Amino acid sequence: MSNIITEGQGNVPGHPVMIIPNRTDLNVVQALEQTLGSAGICWLVEASHRPEAEVMNYLQKPATRGMMCSVARMSKEQIAEQIRKALEYRLHVVLLSGRPGQQPGTICDVPSEILTMLDDTPLPALPVYAGMYNDDISAPIVTAAPYDKLHVQFMPLLKAGPALGARIMSSWTEAAATQFSHHPLLQKANLARTLLYSLAKHQNSLIIDGVDDSQLPYGKLLLLALILSRRIRKHTNTSRMGIILPPGKLSIIANVACLFAGVTPVNINYTVNETTFSNQRERAGISRFITEQRFILKQQQFAWPRQRDLLYIDRELGTLSPNRLRALRALLQVISTERIAKWLNLPDDVAGEDAGVLFSNSVGCVAKGVAHSNSMLLAGVLQLQSRLQFAPRERILCTAPLYTPIGLVASLLLPLICGCDMVTYPDPHVPKRICQLAHNYGVVMACFTPAQVQHLLQHAAPATFASTRYMLVSEEKLPLELARRAKSEFNLNLLEAYSLSEAAGAVALCLPPPPAAPGTQHSIPAGKLGSVGAPLPGIAVRITDTTKDDVLLPPSSLGCVWLQGPAVTAGYLSNKPDAAKCMRGKWFRTDDVGMLDADGMLTVRGRRERFSKVDGKMVSHVMVEEALRTVLKTNPADERRPLAIVGVPGPSGERLVMLSTLHKVVNAHDALTVRYALTNAHYPSFWAPEKIIAVTAIPTLPNGKLDYARCYYGVCQTLGIYPK
Repeated sequence: MSNIITEGQGNVPGHPVMIIPNRTDLNVVQALEQTLGSAGICWLVEASHRPEAEVMNYLQKPATRGMMCSVARMSKEQIAEQIRKALEYRLHVVLLSGRPGQQPGTICDVPSEILTMLDDTPLPALPVYAGMYNDDISAPIVTAAPYDKLHVQFMPLLKAGPALGARIMSSWTEAAATQFSHHPLLQKANLARTLLYSLAKHQNSLIIDGVDDSQLPYGKLLLLALILSRRIRKHTNTSRMGIILPPGKLSIIANVACLFAGVTPVNINYTVNETTFSNQRERAGISRFITEQRFILKQQQFAWPRQRDLLYIDRELGTLSPNRLRALRALLQVISTERIAKWLNLPDDVAGEDAGVLFSNSVGCVAKGVAHSNSMLLAGVLQLQSRLQFAPRERILCTAPLYTPIGLVASLLLPLICGCDMVTYPDPHVPKRICQLAHNYGVVMACFTPAQVQHLLQHAAPATFASTRYMLVSEEKLPLELARRAKSEFNLNLLEAYSLSEAAGAVALCLPPPPAAPGTQHSIPAGKLGSVGAPLPGIAVRITDTTKDDVLLPPSSLGCVWLQGPAVTAGYLSNKPDAAKCMRGKWFRTDDVGMLDADGMLTVRGRRERFSKVDGKMVSHVMVEEALRTVLKTNPADERRPLAIVGVPGPSGERLVMLSTLHKVVNAHDALTVRYALTNAHYPSFWAPEKIIAVTAIPTLPNGKLDYARCYYGVCQTLGIYPK
């Protein structure tokens, strides 16, 4: 194979070391030989995880040195001693891996039981990342041949000691993020051009309106978006345009038309208050908005802009006669996409220019706008597409609001680019109809919040989700009880997705165990119960101290989560202080607290503000709330939050206070009763709240998440405590 890139050779020390590639095939073996010299290598094979036959046959050539170890029959000390003796003969020891069972897009072929065999031994390790890529947008990241490009990268040497396997995994994720950012599909990314080609290619794919079951082919969608794009150019003189529409065919047409017009679409959260909307409008610099007359009547509580600032999409498209549409569509059949691109004046390279804006969860009037570039959004699509496998014309249920990262990428861009049918519905809070749509149209993927899934399961039959392979659950932590119920009663795997507005699509996704692979007993998990699964390919994760950003912790330690990759933001929109605060070079600080294990699984315990140090120990408010819901036997089907934990300053450290809708009146012994309930269930005693405050409702943000700031300041005011 000629298209092989090898870099990082300067990281190979002058003395022999243990070298661990993330995966090996014949091309990787030959690339390693070219860098290290075949005479200076001793190949190491683990007995239960042998490489593929092509590699083993190649290594039968004369003068090849090799040895075998067994994690099942040998101790770490015995394996380390065997490797040390080979190193004394001036030979690099290179681990060769087999092909385990794994989900698509998995970052490595080395099972954790083998990867961690050198933990706590005196041997350092040199990670090597072999990235396999295709130029085709349908399979940009692969884990085995055939592929168009192989990128072999030698990473810096890692010191011996604890958590070596987890540190190797972290090194691989950083290499994967760097390599993916240089993928040709992202270097000259143009989202409008990509959508144009996809809509022209998949003209028979459908948008199915779940309100009336009407159908809109992608070919007609392309035509309507082209017509509307000309109207948008006349109606705005700014680079951004707001879209105030629910999920559905009109919001899809509006977003595509804005991109065709060279205008950045900004999908507006129509549930926020007037102050927040005004702040978001100012941050994004929006003067005109696309909406629908009927939607204004339905959302009368929203602080609508002036009539002169609104472009009614239903009016614009309603004036088109059927004869004119037929004539224009016939014309599109004979015009090449290149000519359409030239007519739209679409440039070849706008990778770094904006293609969307999202707003992070805001408190009060503070809105943080995140500009998503063409390459950022396309990277989000490609990452999901590499992990979730779709065939054209498979059906995706699209009900997630487009002002969320999951909604924008997974429920809009992904199906359009993959050529999937889209089944839309404007309101995710109508469970009976959504269940009908999922069953009647055999949808393979949908995205919901945990509360929405609770409602769906109350109206679902055992066969409702028989065809659903991917049920993504985001915005809030997935309750384990809900996941178990969905699996046991409906055979439905709920896939927790870790998403945030500062990253396109999803950061990590918790998938079920992979199918078995022939000839091996090993598999690479893509998810673990309680974790958010493996970061998507192209996402790198670092862990730092929760109070000191410059103190890097081992990946397996609990700390602040940092992200890097082509789908991750470079900072906030028109907010330089916030950008400087959250960025360190290309690394973005999430303010979430979590850790990585040797399997590469990311566990997120909660927001940094939702941790307290009690008795010298870090306590997660989210974990305490889960424990309290269990011991107090709250109703899992109740959509309202029954309680919330708040950490407030105390005489020494912090103390926990519980806001409760379960208590109408709080008696002196109630806190003691809760403490006994926790300790009897074998939870730590320091998890018990010192005080309970009865409330009628728990404050939440428009997206349903806990409004922790209001909770915190409310508790401080009630208790007469000065906020920290």
